[in-house]
Amino acid sequence: MNQAAQKLITLWDYPKSFTIISHPKKAFRLSLTFSAGSAVTFTILGTVSSLVGKLMGKSASWWYLLLGVLMVLMALQTWEIYNFIPSTTLIAKNTRRGYIGAFIAGILGGLFSSPCATPVLITLLAIVADRGSLIWGVVLLLLYSIGHSALVIAAGTSIGFVRNMTSNNRYGTFNKGLKLFMGSVILLIAFYMFYLGF
Repeated sequence: MNQAAQKLITLWDYPKSFTIISHPKKAFRLSLTFSAGSAVTFTILGTVSSLVGKLMGKSASWWYLLLGVLMVLMALQTWEIYNFIPSTTLIAKNTRRGYIGAFIAGILGGLFSSPCATPVLITLLAIVADRGSLIWGVVLLLLYSIGHSALVIAAGTSIGFVRNMTSNNRYGTFNKGLKLFMGSVILLIAFYMFYLGF
């Protein structure tokens, strides 16, 4: 199993445990609860980023330089050159079970999505902070949470989905290409932030 597949399964350790439940409807509801917890975290992060961006204003060049450095670090994370994102083992330490446990794990999962998804999340937060619009921040991060949750719900409901996806060689090739592309986009955003800072 390649490294990307390992990360995918690590991210979904908690939601995929829902598939052990003999009732698919309950596994779906638990996965949905996990996703709701993540959505709460993403929306709060979007709101905070918008407010911080509004406070910083457009005049502080150091703010753009800070965002640029952050984007460079996230590009390196995406390319797996260096890992800055904490491990997802915090999610596994959640001792609560049932719907409350799934919601808490979702909140933690929103903070430490995965080494693959967090750079995109931080990039979105930087864009939101740059714009400084509260509505824009909430809507953008809510949409991100919907897209992020779709795969989590699928994984939590069907372990077969995860196994088929991670064992497919085309997934590994697609994943490498996507990481290269996303890292490049994040790096371009970093250069733009540096341009605004100077």
